Formats: sequence, structure tokens, C-alpha cells
Amino acid sequence: MEEITYDELMRIHAREKGSRLSAIPSNFYQLAGRLLASYDKSDPSGMREYNNALKMIKFIYQRRLEKVFNYILSYDKEIELPPEMLDKEREIYNQIVPIVKKFNNETDHELVCQKIECDKTEEQNISILKTKTDKLKIILLKDVDEFVGVNGSVIGPFKQQSEIELTAEDAEILIQIGAAKRIE
Repeated sequence: MEEITYDELMRIHAREKGSRLSAIPSNFYQLAGRLLASYDKSDPSGMREYNNALKMIKFIYQRRLEKVFNYILSYDKEIELPPEMLDKEREIYNQIVPIVKKFNNETDHELVCQKIECDKTEEQNISILKTKTDKLKIILLKDVDEFVGVNGSVIGPFKQQSEIELTAEDAEILIQIGAAKRIE
């Protein structure tokens, strides 16, 4: 029978603090439940270890959910979903992305209709909006590790002297910290 130990749980917990989904068993939550059930809660040290394990499991769940939501918010960037994503996490992604797409299209339509006639098709309105999205071309003055952008998507890593194009907000942050300069 497959099991997960407290030490393995600690390793998963540590890996999950990073920005990417870590590889965990597909039945992680079942295994974690078995680990919790194995503790003798009548013993103070058993209860302490139970509480610590429970906190780590809750952290892992919450952190993975945050990462899934970052992928949801980045759906339009055509980022490939990582193989480390559990089936249930992929199911959440697949159910929520259509809702976010619909909301984005409705919001885009509302934004566009304030400036132009709305008798054009939805696609024409959205294409006009997308051409107005501010992007800046920058050159990196030093290596940049991956980071979470303003819209929640993971950006990078990039090497020094790379020329890249980012949203104005993300580019301005790199410029302000001295990691990049604008290309005219």
C-alpha cells in the first residue's frame, strides 16, 4: 500500500513554496489523509505532529490552487499546462477558463463601446481593443529570474542583453529596479 511520510510531506511543502507546481502523487490528498489518520491524537507529541502535518497539507492545497488560478488568468497567453497539474486541478482550470473568457469578452465589449460604435461584430471590437494594449520593448541589463507579472502570470526567466516585449506595467517595474531599459 502506498504511503506518504511526514518527511516526504515536508519536502513537498518546501517545493510548493516555489512559483511552479511541483510533482506530487496523483492521489496525494488520499495519502495525506491516511497520514493524518495514523497519528495518535491522545499523545501530545502525536497531536503536535498531526497539527503540523495538517497545516502543511492545507498550505500545499492553497498554494497549488493559487498557481492553478495564475494559469487561469494567463489562459490567453497559450501557456502549456504543466504535467504536474493534478487531474482535479486541470478540471478546475477547464471549468473556470470559459467563465473568465466570457467575462473578459463582456468587459472588452463594454470598454470598446465607450469609444466606438458598437454595431460592429464582437470580434472587430475586441481586435480594436487588443491593438490598444500597451506593450513596451526593453533590453535587459542583467539576468532576471522568473517572476509573477501584474496580471498574475509567470514571466521569465530572461538573460542579460535579451530584447523582450512586455506589458507596460511589467516593463516599467523592471526599468524602475534597474534591470532593464526601454528600447526606442
